[in-house]
Amino acid sequence: MSKRNWIWFYDAFAPSEIHVHGISKTYFVGETQYQVVEVVENPYYGKMLILDGDVQSSLLDEFIYHEALVHPALLAVKEPKKIMVLGGGEGATLRELYKHKSVEHVTMVDIDEEVVSICKEHLPEWHQGAFDDSRTHLVIADAGKVVRESEDKSYDVVISDLVEPFDMGPTYHLFTKEFFEHIHRVLADDGVFVLQASILRMGTMLMHAAIRKTLQQVFPVVRSFAAYVGSFDVPWSFVIATKGEDPKQWTIEHVNNMIKERISGELKFYDGESHVHMFMLPKYARTYFETEDIPILTDETKINLPSKLGMLPHD
Repeated sequence: MSKRNWIWFYDAFAPSEIHVHGISKTYFVGETQYQVVEVVENPYYGKMLILDGDVQSSLLDEFIYHEALVHPALLAVKEPKKIMVLGGGEGATLRELYKHKSVEHVTMVDIDEEVVSICKEHLPEWHQGAFDDSRTHLVIADAGKVVRESEDKSYDVVISDLVEPFDMGPTYHLFTKEFFEHIHRVLADDGVFVLQASILRMGTMLMHAAIRKTLQQVFPVVRSFAAYVGSFDVPWSFVIATKGEDPKQWTIEHVNNMIKERISGELKFYDGESHVHMFMLPKYARTYFETEDIPILTDETKINLPSKLGMLPHD
């Protein structure tokens, strides 16, 4: 298709930085109670989901993000059976969870029922029918309210795939020390919590570092890891917090053996080598994490984290 027929989508990272994608087809554009939703086609990345002007995932490489988010966390529990997912409206997180032979029950909590319905209809390549699996229990509600009011303390893994807490926005309360204490409470004795934690590149690591440091106030083992996602055009980061197991200590061979024993279905990104690589962060990131001015996020002390990817706090 000639580029003259494309519509151009501008993903603004900062006042001085814009990433541009050509859009050759539009499947859906609309606004829910919570956000603007676009499902479009890019000639290179294929179908893309865009929420509030930010690329969430693309057909070409969404597996990188979702395999990274799911598999280290589940492998850090000996026999994960009961999982809670916060967010994850595309259904790809569910898809990856069901590759683990031991999984018996997944509670998925998402506040935006319309987004879930849109993804069910327009992103079948992502969820691959996972919403219809009998193990899926979809709850349309505020994730904070569900976790804080839960009396269940038997979840093996909790996975957070929520929007970052920009500018003390609506998800800020889902990244505070108090909320992480509730996550810790609902987890089993060997439980694991993992969350997406924004971009990880020089000059834009405050969000990740604050989330990491806050989790360190609650969990004994907290590790950062990252994977480059082409459609995001940045290394995307995650933090895993456990009550005991340290996934950074795993060898290539150990990861590959666990995959062979415990996972069925194709993995296109995650294996032993990818695991070790994700947990080997660059020196500038490790140095930044040790600086004294990294804030701890709490319900009472509001931290105004920058609202645009790539912006520094003074912008």
